[in-house]
Amino acid sequence: MEQGYPKQWLGGMTKGEGVAAELRLQIVNGDIEAGTLLTENQVAKQFDVSRSPVRDAFKLLQTDQLIQLERMGAKVLQFGEQEKKELYDLRLMLESFAFSKIKHLDTTTIVQEMRKHLEMMKVAIKFDDAEAFTQHDIQFHEATIKASNHQYLLTFWSHLKPIIESLVLISMRQRMERDKADFERIHHNHEVFIEAVENYDSATLKKAFHLNFDDVGKDIESFWLQ
Repeated sequence: MEQGYPKQWLGGMTKGEGVAAELRLQIVNGDIEAGTLLTENQVAKQFDVSRSPVRDAFKLLQTDQLIQLERMGAKVLQFGEQEKKELYDLRLMLESFAFSKIKHLDTTTIVQEMRKHLEMMKVAIKFDDAEAFTQHDIQFHEATIKASNHQYLLTFWSHLKPIIESLVLISMRQRMERDKADFERIHHNHEVFIEAVENYDSATLKKAFHLNFDDVGKDIESFWLQ
């Protein structure tokens, strides 16, 4: 099973974005440990690129708060359980806020989009395709965020999305390898999300958040927007 950044996701990326994507995945997965010093020359040689894309990659990773630029290179910062929890905290806040913004919309199109991605997630499981599952899972949750048509919400989401994508990909690869039966539970949880959006039911959405995120965030109630 492929463990690096999916090559099929690199289309449309600049060289710097591609280098950042692979390094980001390695840092999030713990393959590159906190405190490691990355140099432009070292990374340029590793990826067979010039130093310019590496500088671009370092800027992106610094924005992600995964590295700190220093005189001799880039120092990898801690990305452990606390950092993951904080990231999921923000994700919960964004998704609950997006939900509050679709209150007066016809949710038919949103629900259709979510159902489409859920069906594609099920297909991905049949073919042991963690990469496709991840893409459709992200797009599933992104449906309400995009439908909110809230400029700054979309901006915050776009900043978080690359790291969220890495976390989900790592998690889905592990589940597919070790606990494929768990995807039945995951599919059910997503059905609850759809039910919440379809009926604009706050109580059901809170239930969906608990089903999906209790393992990474224990303070879901504190993020809920009435």
